[in-house]
Amino acid sequence: MEIIVAKRTGFCFGVSRAIEEVKKVLDEKKEVYIYGELVHNKQVMNELKELGATVINNLEEIPEDSNSKIVVIRAHGVTKKEKEVLENNFLEVVDMTCPIVENLVKFVKQKQKKNYYVVLYGKPDHPEVVGLRGNVEEEKLLITSSPLEIKVKKTLIVSQTTMAESDFKEFIVGMIKCNSFSEVLIKKTICSETIIREQETFSLSKKCDLILVIGGKHSSNTEKLYNIAKKNCKRTFHIEKVEELEQIDINSSDVVGIVTGSSTPEIELERVINFLEKFKS
Repeated sequence: MEIIVAKRTGFCFGVSRAIEEVKKVLDEKKEVYIYGELVHNKQVMNELKELGATVINNLEEIPEDSNSKIVVIRAHGVTKKEKEVLENNFLEVVDMTCPIVENLVKFVKQKQKKNYYVVLYGKPDHPEVVGLRGNVEEEKLLITSSPLEIKVKKTLIVSQTTMAESDFKEFIVGMIKCNSFSEVLIKKTICSETIIREQETFSLSKKCDLILVIGGKHSSNTEKLYNIAKKNCKRTFHIEKVEELEQIDINSSDVVGIVTGSSTPEIELERVINFLEKFKS
């Protein structure tokens, strides 16, 4: 068996930054609340809970003694209203919104002030998109994953930061074909780290017998890598933890490629590699 691990694995900058900040506050023996899932990975969230962090999923779950507590805003960001409520109730709010997500929100707001109607390629229910929607002018925003005809001439087209670059390009072509814009501005707002992982995944999937994509089952960027690999390698599997490998038919002659989502801890990668090593003997 040959095992080929992608060069870019483990946490991306935004995820690593958020996790380290929570652990730092916990190390100072302070009570920490996390608003929503800090990152889309069960193992990471379980570790933070074991260290003492408490997750609240909505504003109704704010504790009565919150005015003496610290709350951390997840990497995906939150709406303006949610942040205001958190600031009014907690002693301290630590905003760990990914800088790339913040830049997308700022850019959309700037262009809306210049009378651009914004079309965002993304998933309406994704936390990042929900947060963006609650920070901009909703009446000047369309969120869709399929090209649509719109009656607006001055338009900005952007993307959720974790969408696939190739799919975004197809979306742009589709939007231009079915519309007659007098002015259209296109901004690539997909995270560069996820693009690099896309390219590695595509390359690996063309030369491997088996591809393992490690990451949270509800992680958008991990799901994207799985879909990319599946196009070239039929034996592609999206796993969250090493135990799932017991259900997969693995051969000692396989060339196995491994990629990870940007919120997947290195320890999960190591466990998978250790499991596969036994096929070499």
